[in-house]
Amino acid sequence: MSSILALAKRLREKSEEELAQLLSTLPQASASCADLFDLAKLMLGKRELEERIRKLSSTEIENLRNGKSSAALKSALLADSKVFVEAQELLLQLKPIGKPKLNISSTSLTAYETLLAVTEIILATEQHWLETTKTGLKSLDAKMIAEKFKWQPAELQLRFRLAARANLVSEHLGRWVSGPQAEDWLRKSRSEAWQELAQCSWDLPKITFRDDSISAQLIASYPLMDLSKIALLEFGSALGLIDLDKPRKPLLAGNFLGVSKAIAMELPKAEKKLVVQGDLSVVCPGPIDPELHRKLDSFADSEDLGLASRFRLTPLSISHHLECGGELSEIEATLVGAARSELPQPVQYLLSETKERFGSLKVVAGPPTQVVCPDPILLTQIMNEKSLVHLSLKKSAAGLTSPASQEICYFSLREGGYSAVMLNENGKIISPRFAVQVSEMAESNFLARAKNLLSGEQVSADMGDIQRQLRFALKNKLQVTVGIELDGEVQKMLLTPLGLAGNRLRGRDEAKQAERTLPLSRIRSVLLS
Repeated sequence: MSSILALAKRLREKSEEELAQLLSTLPQASASCADLFDLAKLMLGKRELEERIRKLSSTEIENLRNGKSSAALKSALLADSKVFVEAQELLLQLKPIGKPKLNISSTSLTAYETLLAVTEIILATEQHWLETTKTGLKSLDAKMIAEKFKWQPAELQLRFRLAARANLVSEHLGRWVSGPQAEDWLRKSRSEAWQELAQCSWDLPKITFRDDSISAQLIASYPLMDLSKIALLEFGSALGLIDLDKPRKPLLAGNFLGVSKAIAMELPKAEKKLVVQGDLSVVCPGPIDPELHRKLDSFADSEDLGLASRFRLTPLSISHHLECGGELSEIEATLVGAARSELPQPVQYLLSETKERFGSLKVVAGPPTQVVCPDPILLTQIMNEKSLVHLSLKKSAAGLTSPASQEICYFSLREGGYSAVMLNENGKIISPRFAVQVSEMAESNFLARAKNLLSGEQVSADMGDIQRQLRFALKNKLQVTVGIELDGEVQKMLLTPLGLAGNRLRGRDEAKQAERTLPLSRIRSVLLS
């Protein structure tokens, strides 16, 4: 019996959820699979076989080389009662892949700093237009956030890729916005937030690490593995698990729960104490509490982040809080509660002045987009602003107009230091807080395809599909269940194909133990048994 048939049978034994998960790893390639035999053929292709073979341990590589089936090879869909000859032949062609350079240092504070950085990345999507690139953030945007930690932009980009992997940031119409998990993540404790980041990258093969070169240990146990595809090697330094090429002490704990507990012990104890100063700065003298960090970031600009953090109150930052539906009373309650003292007079003046001027500079959707303000001097200043020349602003009866979109105008004005607000068609302020909504469409599509494949039904069966399956059954002497239209109804019939010619199928009806000849034009589906 061919490898395709054996693998198709193994695929048929999977549940709909298991098969859907497999299809999700082959989203584009599996889309054209009309049945489990197509999927089996795809899985026995060189590219897919190599992916699975390179993940094998040294023991299983020897089993595959010697043609010895095992539970692990069956689980990897590389064997049934016998190993698949295609996998065995490809193994002889594969060579080890060079080790990646693991040269990023990590300390006991790294995990804490990463949590701060991801928080800043999420909140930056509300306050800035973060243009998408293939590598993540634009270099200037990465530098803007990295400076708060005194990092190089590359260190920030690593945290950004981790946040994107965890669905905390997502791409939307050319810009980065909050992802579907972002709001919940921001409300988690530091240890819970770390676990969510680590969980999405926890793809290490089965191994017990020693205090030695992590790449050497992996290659010794998995000689063909492509280490560049292991997410935890990429993000392990940012998560506080890997220092250069060695596992840190928490990673030596072994299982995920043990590692999580070890990291939680390293996270510094959070504080909810603030010092609000007359120069409009807000200082947290110790490791900042995650809930307090989230609140501060909604109405203050972060300037310096680490074991101690500094924020600054500005008209822009307070305006942002009001745009998102917040109240001045919430700002006062947060600052007074954490500082345990009255607000300095300059802070009180700033709050009242910002509230008074809030909403005076409006950006109204077009076309063209309109910038409206009762202050003609301010509009003239905006029109002459060199940093806003890309908006191609022109005077109009209502104020200024621009061919750029409402969002581009809004974020450009903010970057220029102007506290603008966006208005919808009803004249109400639009919150800049935007998050991609969770979509279950992709998941449901994979489940639907899995159900079709397991039931033998096809999304769009045609005569070519039917004939191909019948020829396959005839060649391999397989029984088939055909759905044939008789008297206006589709009836199921178990047949052993005996011949296929002249647009007719000749086969033995197993239920009646009699030979029958059926016209192909009436066959609506074929399920190989």
